[in-house]
Amino acid sequence: EKPSTDEKPEHSDLYIEKYTIDDVLLYFEEVVLRMEYSDGTGDATCVQKWLSPIYYQLCGSYTDTDASKLNELFTQLNNIDGFPGIYPAADENYENLTINFLNSNDFTMQFSDAVNGEDAYGAAEFWYYTETNELHTARIGYRTDIDQDTRNSILLEEIINVLGVSDSELRTDSIVYQYSNENTALSDVDILILKLLYYPKIECGMSYDRCAEIIKELYY
Repeated sequence: EKPSTDEKPEHSDLYIEKYTIDDVLLYFEEVVLRMEYSDGTGDATCVQKWLSPIYYQLCGSYTDTDASKLNELFTQLNNIDGFPGIYPAADENYENLTINFLNSNDFTMQFSDAVNGEDAYGAAEFWYYTETNELHTARIGYRTDIDQDTRNSILLEEIINVLGVSDSELRTDSIVYQYSNENTALSDVDILILKLLYYPKIECGMSYDRCAEIIKELYY
């Protein structure tokens, strides 16, 4: 007798063998429901994400490698179901994400408050509608006085930060791991978190309990 085509598969397409549902929920709560460096009075313990397309502009002294690395990331993001898309802005009147490449002095002048005066290599700030927690505007700063390998890591980290994913202290393999600049690509768990965050049923303003219910339906 042939198995029914209606049978639920053993695992979903999102499943990664080395991560249990408890691992996923723990990481999701840490990086999605604990926002930092945001400006607004919405609830930072609830989901914040973009619902409308992101239009970016590169400003300052960036290298060909910087631009190539970002383009690779944007292509990867645009293939995530539910992600609204990230594209070059036609002109400054349409941009809602400004990506600045700055020397050390200019970076300190423009982004010191964003990183609480820390000696950071990059910084990200974003703004959201306080009624809904929907992200609508962001800016990023990168220092140009650091080596390219380090920049390759910082480039990706700050972009992911403004998408609604904060830094992690738990996952050493994550691009947003707080204590290292050695990861230069999104890990499988980074991609998983983005897929979950931008899944249509995960809505802006949702608390952990509701997110957990939905994630348990998706990740098995």
